[in-house]
Amino acid sequence: MLNISISKLLTTRAVWMLGLGALVLGGVASGQANRPDATLDELVVEVQALRAEMNQAAAASIRAQLLVGRLQMEDQRIAALVRELEAVQADLAASAHTRTDSAEKLKSLEEAVMGATSDVREEAEKQLAAAKAAAQQSDHRQQLLKRRESVLAKELQEDQARWQDMNARLETFEQSIQAAR
Repeated sequence: MLNISISKLLTTRAVWMLGLGALVLGGVASGQANRPDATLDELVVEVQALRAEMNQAAAASIRAQLLVGRLQMEDQRIAALVRELEAVQADLAASAHTRTDSAEKLKSLEEAVMGATSDVREEAEKQLAAAKAAAQQSDHRQQLLKRRESVLAKELQEDQARWQDMNARLETFEQSIQAAR
């Protein structure tokens, strides 16, 4: 009888456990019945967040490409300005050399005119007038070249400042992308 009471006790306990288990399973099942709606809402929110991130990434990519393109164009412009400035400076050096030669020729022609006789003097004065005209033309060309050099140097300085600004913006953009990661 002792064995029977223990077995009845175990059976009663088992019935209670089964009942309690059924209640728990029923609660879980009813909770899970609500869960798919919540999961669907969570998925919608997640998809929307992913779309927003993709749009931000696409916009950032476009901005980066534009900055890089502008930087490349500015780099090409600077290179062209440097080449043009170097050419003007070479022309200026050649013009200065020509001007020095013209000044020496003028001096020798003036001396020749002073010491020339009347029949040679007229020819020497013509040569002197032509040399003076050439010297004036050389001076005028040199002034134009100096102005052009000044304009190009200013443009180069402005373009370099613009390049540095764009490069700084690109570096800031790059740092913001790295910080976001």
